Amino acid sequence: MREFNFPKAITLRLDLDREDKARGFPSSAEVDLPIIEKNRSEILAAMITIEDRIIEAMSKYLFKESKDKRDYFINEVIGTSDFTFSFKRKAFTRMLEQFKLLDPDGIKKLKANLNKLMLWRNAFAHGEVIHDHHDGYVLKYYSGGHQELILNDEFFEKAEETFRSCLYVCNGIIQSHELKT
Repeated sequence: MREFNFPKAITLRLDLDREDKARGFPSSAEVDLPIIEKNRSEILAAMITIEDRIIEAMSKYLFKESKDKRDYFINEVIGTSDFTFSFKRKAFTRMLEQFKLLDPDGIKKLKANLNKLMLWRNAFAHGEVIHDHHDGYVLKYYSGGHQELILNDEFFEKAEETFRSCLYVCNGIIQSHELKT
């Protein structure tokens, strides 16, 4: 399989008015940048997985009695590009609330986590990675204003934990409502 290898550039930022000492250009940029790019790709792919699991969870709960109805719902309604991730997220969490499939605290946590995943997906899809001489690698993006996210091990661990938490909830709904036919 052909692998793309497009040229990449990184913007450097140095704020001279800060009191903390500038770290300078990272000596391990040739190691760090490919990891950041891979993690960016993983986050984008993970969101596709979460979206697919939300669709499957909704269809298995709502149409557990009929594979034909479930397939129609997936292929012609919820699985189409007409419905955004935001819509699917809202419909899914409303379903969980309406039919009491998850306790209120679990729903609140799931909503918060899905919102984080959506924000991170948009940030990585549309943002720019820069190297700040003080903060290290930063993802600059726009979300209701200019935002920045420091890219470090702590962030990527939090992102992975958040993704796994959402996946766990979706898989739980799917497994508890397997098709009976």
